[in-house]
Amino acid sequence: METDKSAIELLQAFASQSNREINFSKKHYPTSALNPRLLTQSYVVIPNQTRPTSFFMSYCDLKGFGDNAFYSGIFFEIPTPLSTLIRIREKDILDKLNPFLKKSTYKTRNRAFDSRMVISENDFSWTNKIFYSTQIQNAILEILQLDNRLRIGVNAIELKHEPALEGKSNFGIYITGEWLLEEALIEKLFALSEEIRKQLILN
Repeated sequence: METDKSAIELLQAFASQSNREINFSKKHYPTSALNPRLLTQSYVVIPNQTRPTSFFMSYCDLKGFGDNAFYSGIFFEIPTPLSTLIRIREKDILDKLNPFLKKSTYKTRNRAFDSRMVISENDFSWTNKIFYSTQIQNAILEILQLDNRLRIGVNAIELKHEPALEGKSNFGIYITGEWLLEEALIEKLFALSEEIRKQLILN
Protein backbone atom coordinates (compact mmCIF):
# COMPACT_ATOMS: atom_id res chain seq x y z
CA MET A 1 0.00 0.00 0.00
CA GLU A 2 1.43 3.39 -1.00
CA THR A 3 2.08 5.72 1.92
CA ASP A 4 0.76 9.28 1.89
CA LYS A 5 3.20 11.83 0.52
CA SER A 6 4.57 14.52 2.81
CA ALA A 7 3.95 18.22 2.15
CA ILE A 8 7.50 18.61 0.86
CA GLU A 9 7.08 15.65 -1.49
CA LEU A 10 3.85 17.11 -2.87
CA LEU A 11 5.55 20.46 -3.49
CA GLN A 12 8.53 18.72 -5.09
CA ALA A 13 6.11 17.08 -7.51
CA PHE A 14 4.44 20.44 -8.21
CA ALA A 15 7.81 22.08 -8.92
CA SER A 16 8.81 19.23 -11.24
CA GLN A 17 5.51 19.24 -13.15
CA SER A 18 5.58 23.03 -13.59
CA ASN A 19 9.28 23.05 -14.56
CA ARG A 20 10.36 25.17 -11.60
CA GLU A 21 13.31 24.98 -9.27
CA ILE A 22 12.77 24.09 -5.61
CA ASN A 23 14.85 24.60 -2.49
CA PHE A 24 13.79 22.76 0.65
CA SER A 25 15.00 21.53 4.01
CA LYS A 26 13.70 19.50 6.93
CA LYS A 27 15.61 19.33 10.21
CA HIS A 28 14.81 17.55 13.45
CA TYR A 29 15.40 19.13 16.83
CA PRO A 30 17.25 16.94 19.35
CA THR A 31 14.98 15.12 21.80
CA SER A 32 15.63 14.62 25.49
CA ALA A 33 14.03 13.07 28.55
CA LEU A 34 12.56 16.47 29.38
CA ASN A 35 11.37 17.06 25.81
CA PRO A 36 10.70 13.67 24.17
CA ARG A 37 8.54 15.06 21.34
CA LEU A 38 10.06 14.93 17.85
CA LEU A 39 9.95 18.53 16.62
CA THR A 40 10.97 19.68 13.15
CA GLN A 41 11.83 22.82 11.21
CA SER A 42 10.93 22.71 7.50
CA TYR A 43 10.85 25.11 4.60
CA VAL A 44 10.20 25.12 0.85
CA VAL A 45 11.00 27.86 -1.67
CA ILE A 46 9.80 27.75 -5.30
CA PRO A 47 10.50 30.73 -7.62
CA ASN A 48 7.80 31.65 -10.10
CA GLN A 49 10.17 31.52 -13.09
CA THR A 50 13.82 31.20 -14.15
CA ARG A 51 14.43 34.88 -13.44
CA PRO A 52 12.12 35.08 -10.45
CA THR A 53 9.96 38.05 -9.59
CA SER A 54 8.08 36.25 -6.80
CA PHE A 55 8.49 33.17 -4.65
CA PHE A 56 6.23 30.53 -3.16
CA MET A 57 7.52 30.08 0.37
CA SER A 58 6.36 27.72 3.11
CA TYR A 59 7.90 27.49 6.57
CA CYS A 60 7.10 25.52 9.70
CA ASP A 61 9.03 25.57 12.98
CA LEU A 62 7.27 23.41 15.54
CA LYS A 63 9.32 25.00 18.33
CA GLY A 64 8.28 28.48 17.29
CA PHE A 65 5.10 30.45 17.78
CA GLY A 66 3.15 33.13 15.98
CA ASP A 67 2.66 33.73 12.25
CA ASN A 68 6.41 33.76 11.50
CA ALA A 69 6.72 30.16 12.72
CA PHE A 70 4.13 28.62 10.38
CA TYR A 71 3.12 30.20 7.07
CA SER A 72 2.76 29.52 3.36
CA GLY A 73 2.19 31.78 0.38
CA ILE A 74 3.52 33.97 -2.43
CA PHE A 75 5.92 36.82 -1.67
CA PHE A 76 7.75 39.47 -3.69
CA GLU A 77 9.97 42.44 -2.93
CA ILE A 78 8.38 45.85 -2.49
CA PRO A 79 10.15 49.23 -2.05
CA THR A 80 8.63 50.22 1.30
CA PRO A 81 10.60 50.83 4.51
CA LEU A 82 11.08 47.68 6.58
CA SER A 83 9.19 49.46 9.36
CA THR A 84 6.00 49.59 7.26
CA LEU A 85 3.47 47.01 8.44
CA ILE A 86 0.15 46.41 6.68
CA ARG A 87 -2.30 43.55 7.16
CA ILE A 88 -5.50 42.94 5.17
CA ARG A 89 -8.14 40.30 5.66
CA GLU A 90 -11.75 39.91 4.63
CA LYS A 91 -14.36 40.75 7.24
CA ASP A 92 -16.00 37.78 8.89
CA ILE A 93 -19.26 37.35 10.75
CA LEU A 94 -17.73 38.54 14.03
CA ASP A 95 -16.70 41.85 12.47
CA LYS A 96 -20.26 42.39 11.27
CA LEU A 97 -21.95 41.40 14.53
CA ASN A 98 -19.63 42.97 17.10
CA PRO A 99 -19.31 46.78 16.82
CA PHE A 100 -16.56 46.81 19.48
CA LEU A 101 -14.04 44.89 17.38
CA LYS A 102 -11.17 46.91 16.00
CA LYS A 103 -12.06 48.73 12.81
CA SER A 104 -9.80 49.38 9.84
CA THR A 105 -7.29 52.18 10.37
CA TYR A 106 -7.24 52.93 6.63
CA LYS A 107 -9.99 53.52 4.08
CA THR A 108 -9.50 53.45 0.30
CA ARG A 109 -12.70 55.51 -0.25
CA ASN A 110 -13.97 52.64 -2.38
CA ARG A 111 -17.04 51.61 -0.38
CA ALA A 112 -17.35 48.26 -2.14
CA PHE A 113 -13.78 47.40 -1.10
CA ASP A 114 -13.76 48.99 2.36
CA SER A 115 -17.04 47.33 3.35
CA ARG A 116 -15.45 43.90 2.90
CA MET A 117 -11.94 44.45 4.26
CA VAL A 118 -10.25 44.95 7.61
CA ILE A 119 -7.02 46.90 7.04
CA SER A 120 -4.54 47.63 9.81
CA GLU A 121 -1.43 49.70 9.06
CA ASN A 122 1.24 51.90 10.62
CA ASP A 123 2.20 53.89 7.51
CA PHE A 124 -0.64 55.79 5.87
CA SER A 125 1.48 57.16 3.03
CA TRP A 126 2.68 53.77 1.79
CA THR A 127 -0.65 52.09 2.41
CA ASN A 128 -2.28 54.70 0.23
CA LYS A 129 0.34 54.31 -2.51
CA ILE A 130 -0.13 50.54 -2.62
CA PHE A 131 -3.84 50.02 -2.11
CA TYR A 132 -5.49 53.11 -3.59
CA SER A 133 -5.32 51.54 -7.08
CA THR A 134 -8.63 50.07 -8.26
CA GLN A 135 -6.75 47.38 -10.19
CA ILE A 136 -4.94 46.24 -7.04
CA GLN A 137 -8.17 46.34 -5.03
CA ASN A 138 -9.86 44.13 -7.63
CA ALA A 139 -6.95 41.68 -7.58
CA ILE A 140 -7.15 41.48 -3.78
CA LEU A 141 -10.88 40.84 -3.89
CA GLU A 142 -10.29 38.05 -6.40
CA ILE A 143 -7.53 36.55 -4.23
CA LEU A 144 -9.59 36.52 -1.06
CA GLN A 145 -12.48 34.86 -2.88
CA LEU A 146 -10.23 31.94 -3.84
CA ASP A 147 -9.75 30.70 -0.28
CA ASN A 148 -11.02 32.16 3.00
CA ARG A 149 -7.72 31.32 4.73
CA LEU A 150 -5.78 33.84 2.65
CA ARG A 151 -4.42 37.11 4.01
CA ILE A 152 -2.60 40.04 2.40
CA GLY A 153 0.34 41.72 4.08
CA VAL A 154 3.29 44.02 3.71
CA ASN A 155 6.13 42.94 6.01
CA ALA A 156 3.60 40.85 7.90
CA ILE A 157 5.88 37.82 7.58
CA GLU A 158 9.63 37.83 8.25
CA LEU A 159 11.30 35.89 5.42
CA LYS A 160 14.60 34.14 6.13
CA HIS A 161 15.11 31.35 3.61
CA GLU A 162 15.36 33.18 0.28
CA PRO A 163 18.38 35.50 -0.17
CA ALA A 164 16.50 37.59 -2.75
CA LEU A 165 13.96 38.59 -0.07
CA GLU A 166 15.82 38.27 3.22
CA GLY A 167 16.17 41.63 4.96
CA LYS A 168 13.95 43.36 2.39
CA SER A 169 10.37 44.58 2.49
CA ASN A 170 7.89 42.10 1.05
CA PHE A 171 4.33 41.91 -0.20
CA GLY A 172 2.71 38.63 0.78
CA ILE A 173 -0.38 36.59 -0.09
CA TYR A 174 -0.37 33.86 2.52
CA ILE A 175 -2.01 31.64 5.09
CA THR A 176 -0.77 30.76 8.57
CA GLY A 177 -0.94 27.58 10.63
CA GLU A 178 -0.70 25.28 7.59
CA TRP A 179 0.81 25.02 4.12
CA LEU A 180 -0.78 25.68 0.75
CA LEU A 181 -0.59 22.45 -1.27
CA GLU A 182 -3.26 22.88 -3.95
CA GLU A 183 -1.41 23.20 -7.27
CA ALA A 184 -4.14 25.14 -9.08
CA LEU A 185 -4.41 27.62 -6.21
CA ILE A 186 -0.65 28.19 -6.11
CA GLU A 187 -0.59 28.83 -9.87
CA LYS A 188 -3.48 31.28 -9.59
CA LEU A 189 -1.74 33.12 -6.75
CA PHE A 190 1.48 33.33 -8.78
CA ALA A 191 -0.50 34.95 -11.61
CA LEU A 192 -2.42 37.40 -9.40
CA SER A 193 0.67 38.37 -7.42
CA GLU A 194 2.37 39.20 -10.71
CA GLU A 195 -0.57 41.42 -11.67
CA ILE A 196 -0.20 43.30 -8.38
CA ARG A 197 3.59 43.55 -8.69
CA LYS A 198 3.36 45.01 -12.22
CA GLN A 199 0.66 47.46 -11.17
CA LEU A 200 2.83 48.67 -8.29
CA ILE A 201 5.62 49.40 -10.77
CA LEU A 202 3.23 51.54 -12.82
CA ASN A 203 1.86 53.47 -9.83
